[in-house]
This record gives sequence, structure tokens and C-alpha cells, in this order.
Amino acid sequence: MRTSFFSQLVVSTFFVAVVTACSGGTAPATSTPQWGQGLEQIRSAVVSATGYPPEVLEVTASPAHLRIFVKDAKLSQADQMTRENSASAIVSAAESMLNQQAQFASIQVISVAILHPERGNGAAAETHTEDVLEFRKGPSQRFAHHIT
Repeated sequence: MRTSFFSQLVVSTFFVAVVTACSGGTAPATSTPQWGQGLEQIRSAVVSATGYPPEVLEVTASPAHLRIFVKDAKLSQADQMTRENSASAIVSAAESMLNQQAQFASIQVISVAILHPERGNGAAAETHTEDVLEFRKGPSQRFAHHIT
């Protein structure tokens, strides 16, 4: 199934709203300047650590889950170990910023979604998700790759 990057972002945002509504909590502070600025700082840290251009990274979050989308055709076609190593580097960069910002203290999971960009019939660029790697916060308060 092919979906556009924008469509995935819309679905992700909708999912955050539904989960928040179902949990009885308040909406995540994504609309507050502090929350948005924090997500941008995480994205900048990942850009600095990995060398990815900013336009291939998207960072979203809910109170318990940080999601990082990477649009990279080469990485999406790489072997599993290469994808895991890249995701670990991305999480390490994000984790360094999480520890500096109190609004992200409740995050328990970081997901790195590796997206494969494609061109379809002269239309706008489409993507499909090649892999999603999940990292969970452990007793040491560090995020470790979780394999199910």
C-alpha cells in the first residue's frame, strides 16, 4: 500500500488526538511554542548527528511516544543491521535532547520509521514504509532497541 508522506503525517496526528481523547488527558502541547520548539530542537539534533538534510526528517510526538520519520531510499534498501545502526544513531541524538527538556519526560517509546520515497507516474512523490524500529525506555532511563 502506498501513501504519501503527508497522508502518513495526517494519520499520525489523528491517532495522537484519538489516543489523547481516549485517555482522558489533555491534548499534547504540540500547539504550544515550547512543544513545537522542542520537536524542532530534536530534529536539529538528529540532522547534526546524522548529516540528513532537514527536509527528509519529520518529528512528531504525543506525551508517551516520539516518532521520527526518515525519507531515505538508500537506507530503506539497506540490510537490517545498517537500518538498526542508523536508527540507533537517530535515537541517541534525539535522546540527548529529550533529557534536556522537561516536557518530554513522559516519553517511553521512540519509533524510527524508514520511508522509501518513490515517484509515481509523474505525480507527486509517494512513499511507503520500509521498516519501523522501536526503542523503549528501560530502568536506566535510556532507550534500547525493542524487538518483538
